This record gives sequence, structure tokens and C-alpha cells, in this order.
Amino acid sequence: MKFRTVSGILPSGFKASGLSAGIKRSGKPDLALFFSESPCVTAAMMTANAFKAAPLVVSAKHLAAAKTRALIANSGNANCMTGRRGLSDAQEMTACVARHLSVSKEEVLVASTGIIGKPLAIDKIKTAVPGLVSALSVTGMPSAAKAVMTTDTFAKTASLRAVIGGKTVTLCGVCKGAGMIAPRMKMATMLAFCFTDALIEKAALKEALAQAVDDSFNAVTIDNCMSTNDMVVVMANGRAGNRMIRKGTAEAVRFSRLLRQVSVCLAKMIVEDAEGATKFIEVRVAGAGTKASAKELAFGVANSNLFKCAMFGSDPNWGRIAAALGATDSRLKQEDLRIKLNGVYVFNNGKPVGVKGRGLLKGRNVVVDIVTGRGPASATVYTSDLSYGYVRINADYN
Repeated sequence: MKFRTVSGILPSGFKASGLSAGIKRSGKPDLALFFSESPCVTAAMMTANAFKAAPLVVSAKHLAAAKTRALIANSGNANCMTGRRGLSDAQEMTACVARHLSVSKEEVLVASTGIIGKPLAIDKIKTAVPGLVSALSVTGMPSAAKAVMTTDTFAKTASLRAVIGGKTVTLCGVCKGAGMIAPRMKMATMLAFCFTDALIEKAALKEALAQAVDDSFNAVTIDNCMSTNDMVVVMANGRAGNRMIRKGTAEAVRFSRLLRQVSVCLAKMIVEDAEGATKFIEVRVAGAGTKASAKELAFGVANSNLFKCAMFGSDPNWGRIAAALGATDSRLKQEDLRIKLNGVYVFNNGKPVGVKGRGLLKGRNVVVDIVTGRGPASATVYTSDLSYGYVRINADYN
């Protein structure tokens, strides 16, 4: 299947905008809006955290009640653990957008990201919504992407096109996230929104999203800390005019691959932009009994603070990798274990391999290959190192 990359291009029938509502003291953009001219079939996945933020509670109800036309998102305030007022504020955000777009409030989703436990500046948001609606544009993705950033250092968008069901289908994604990233979405502090003009039934869209998330957003970890606000949404308005994509068909497989590729691209951007990171690390485990066990082993290494610190120091310390693997699965055997760093063996079938002076880890990219000798399955996880910068950012964020 051939994909065609298009930079930041919204699919047919979608518009976006972003501006500063004054939520952030810095004055940087903090309010984004995404709108479809046609009702959308929509699928979503949300954090597994018990303390879900008010926007997620409201969005879940709206997803169950109606098709979707719009999504409003703010940064600078998570609107989480803010009680009844928080729920009221999230509801008012959807109602305000609905009034100005002439749609029902159930057709509007809401998302927030930022600091937990502080009341949302709802009056500032309501004042900004008319300008946000007026600014909606087919070229508005860059401004919207900037408006959902928190500690991100760059806006994260990705777009692809492919022929599916006899027509060219476009899929565009935007996400934010740089810290408080852990799997289980179940998820990471991240928001990810995808938009497509594909004509697709809801069952097929939900299955495609679950598969895409498993290999992308649920395959990244920065600090093993799960947020309260994480949400991935995909909206499909059918404007491409393709044959209906139905679950279990070849077209569904093609669409799933398209969504996966965009999602993996966005997920890698999150790790590239990890708070204080100096390394982009890919942990690949092969020879596991199942994909789930391979992924668990990969996360065992990726979430090891000792391993992450060694990577920050460009230290090819295979012992920290082996220790993390053994702590994850007590059935592993030393004589079956093989470990490579950037293509060079550091441990091979029970024996260490000397690599001093080779400068294996001096660059930004690190690939860790692990073979456990327990089966045919494999999995890949993406992570970053643990640096002085990460500590500084998370100790001085107020």
C-alpha cells in the first residue's frame, strides 16, 4: 500500500484555529478548535487513570449521544479534580462552541491539558470562542497545534494520503506531549486528535484506533507517569466519497495501516520532544513467547531509571538492561540472552562483550536490540533518557 505524505493538510470538510485566550500567563496560544462541516463518525480512547479530568467525563457522554462536529481544547489548565465546577466549566465550553457554530452541544467534544487542581478561567474561554470560530480555516492546523502545547518545544502534526475504496483519503493528526508520558490508554500527558475524510463505519473506526494506539501511543514512555487527561480521538466525516469501509474488509486493513502510520509518527515526535531529553531510544525485543510479553519486557527496560540515566551518560551498561529484564520476567535464562546497542553486541548468549572506547552511544539515537530465546514474538517501545533537564522542568513548572 502506498502512502503519500502531505504536511499539516486537513482533510476535506475540516477546519481548525488556535489563539491565546489568556489562560497561560505567558500569553502564548492556549485555545484550539477543530470543526467538520459534516457530522463525523468518531472513536476515542481515554486514560485509565481513576481520576479522569472533567473534559473526559463530558466528552465520553457526548460520544455516546451523538455524532461529532467539533472539538475544543485548551492548554495551561487540566480542569482536573476541580469538582462540580470543573464539570460545569467543561460543559459550558461545549455549549459555548455549539452556540457559535449552530450545532448541538452533544456534537462538541472538549479536552484540556495543564496543571491539575486549579479552576479553569472559563470566562476568558467564553470571551475567546467567537474569535476562535471566526478564525476557523482549512489552513488553521499550525495555529491549533501550537495552542495545545504545554512543555512541548515544537508543534506536532502529521498527514498522509492513500487510495482506499476507490478514492484518495486524507488523514491528519495533531498531538501534544513531552512529559508525564506512560502507556495504558488506556494512555499518556498527551492529547492526540486525528481527522479523516474517509467514509467508514464506527465499528471499523474503533478497531483501527485500538490497533493504531497499541503500536504508537501505548508504545511510548518517558517517565512512566500516567496522566488524568489523556485522550485520543479520531473523527471521520466521509467527504472523500470512497466506498464504505467496513470492519473485516481489505479497505479496513488499509485504513488501519494509514491510521497506524500517522499515530506512530506522532508518538515518535512525543519522544523526540521528551522533557530534557538528549536521546531518542528504541527498545526492540524479539524471541518472546507473545507480543504482550515482548512489550512488557521492552517497557521493563524503557522505564528503568538506571537504564535511562546510563543512556544520558552514553554508558553502554548492559547490566542495567539485563537487570530490568530479569525483574520483569523471572523465567528468562542468562545463556539465551542477547543484547545489542546500535547494532553492536554488548552481551551474547550469557557472556559480556567488551565495547570500551567505541563511542557507541555518542549520538542522539540509540537502538537497543534484545533477544530472549523464548518464542517467536516481538515488540518495540520508544523512550528517552533521564537528564538533569527533566528534573529541572518538573521541579520548576509553576
